[in-house]
Amino acid sequence: MHMSPPDPVESLLGRLLREPEPPREPAVDRALTRLTAARGDAAYLLMHRVLVLETALASLQPPPREPARREPVSAPPTRSFVRDAAVVTTGVLAGTWLAQGVASAAQRDGSASDATDDADTGGAWDGDGLDLF
Repeated sequence: MHMSPPDPVESLLGRLLREPEPPREPAVDRALTRLTAARGDAAYLLMHRVLVLETALASLQPPPREPARREPVSAPPTRSFVRDAAVVTTGVLAGTWLAQGVASAAQRDGSASDATDDADTGGAWDGDGLDLF
């Protein structure tokens, strides 16, 4: 029997609801107050950001070792919030790693290009690949 993976949104929600209340930091409270006043969808944006970052972190970890099993191939998943976040994360990580590789190769050659200068000097693109919003 094929079990579906847990829903990442419900999993995150469950973890947040079980999390003990952390010590309050005035700077964080002020930032959240400003954000919620400026953006009615602040909670949605923050949850989306957490899901994107968790997906990125999970993709960096090796998959757990499981015994080899043959499972029937299921229909492709429908588009969803989490799937779209995973696709964005994968593209951002691939682009970041590519840019870092190009910058590293250019530094070895002594011929950095304009495209890699932003990543190296803190230009328009800061190079960490995590500033999605």
